[in-house]
Amino acid sequence: MDNRRERDARYLEALEEITQNLWRCKEKYNLVEEENMPSALRLKVWEEKLTTERRLLEEVSLPCRFILEHFTTFMGKPDHTVGFSLGQQFELGRGTINDFSIHDWGNICLMIGNFRLCWRDQDYQYLFYPDKVILRSVDRSKPEIHLFFNFAFKYSKILSEFKDVATDSQTLYCYPDLFAEAAD
Repeated sequence: MDNRRERDARYLEALEEITQNLWRCKEKYNLVEEENMPSALRLKVWEEKLTTERRLLEEVSLPCRFILEHFTTFMGKPDHTVGFSLGQQFELGRGTINDFSIHDWGNICLMIGNFRLCWRDQDYQYLFYPDKVILRSVDRSKPEIHLFFNFAFKYSKILSEFKDVATDSQTLYCYPDLFAEAAD
């Protein structure tokens, strides 16, 4: 865990430096006034991605980060898909993870195929199984979100870094052997 924290601190410093350089370049080359130009819009997308990266390290819960880091390992790979449903009534589909973003207040948006699935991290608890995650609303007024994936957690190279997920306060359930290989 300390190794992850040290790496996170270095990564945050790098992200801050990149962000500062981007802002300086926008001012230096007077790109601030070209707000509606396509190139300026692409710079804004970069800024949003940098913000998402910082929020991933600083603002979301450890279980949520674990899910997003796991999905990153197969993002954009069509042979590794994610199925998703809301509650038990709505089987919504299956697709490739294309991207994710983290907005204000820990609002997570996951792009699966052409579908955007969003939730607020603080409002959910997580149930971890070898090849699926269930997000259960704390106040039970919202339906559960089910994420099924064919790239099981056991294939992930990040298990040892996230074994604390099993005891995190937002983890409602963790399959007993999920982190067994990470403990070795």
